[in-house]
Amino acid sequence: MVSEGEVRCRISDEDIIEGYLRRKVNGEATANPRFIVDNMEEELYTREPWLLPQPTDPILNPREWFYLGKRNWKYLHAEGVHCEGAWILIQGRTPILSKESGEVIGATMRFRYCFRNKNDTTAMAHTSWFMREYRLCDKTKPYNTRHVLCKITCNL
Repeated sequence: MVSEGEVRCRISDEDIIEGYLRRKVNGEATANPRFIVDNMEEELYTREPWLLPQPTDPILNPREWFYLGKRNWKYLHAEGVHCEGAWILIQGRTPILSKESGEVIGATMRFRYCFRNKNDTTAMAHTSWFMREYRLCDKTKPYNTRHVLCKITCNL
């Protein structure tokens, strides 16, 4: 489901979960596409989005990037990062269903990058940067895996 302010991705949610994220988590010997930046770890949540590597590929929309990494639980809601900005949750967990079986295979959460002026302790200014975080669904611990694949878009 595409939300307001987000460009529709050319890669389906199911392909992101099954084709990329699950293979990475399971350690399958497959080459990640060159448009996915791997091993971002916590940097994805602690750096301003415009400072992240931004590879291009014909399969991607302009100003759309993918990053594989592990979620650090201290950034549970991606707030409180080491800069003046933060990824603020704007849409909670949305299940991703397999088209074939109808079972839940993953989930997505949506964030928007906001920042605070140095002397302002309350107001957050919105930016045009969005992140959709994809997680696997483990039947024993739903939505609890640390591995994530994130799509970041800049809608100028």
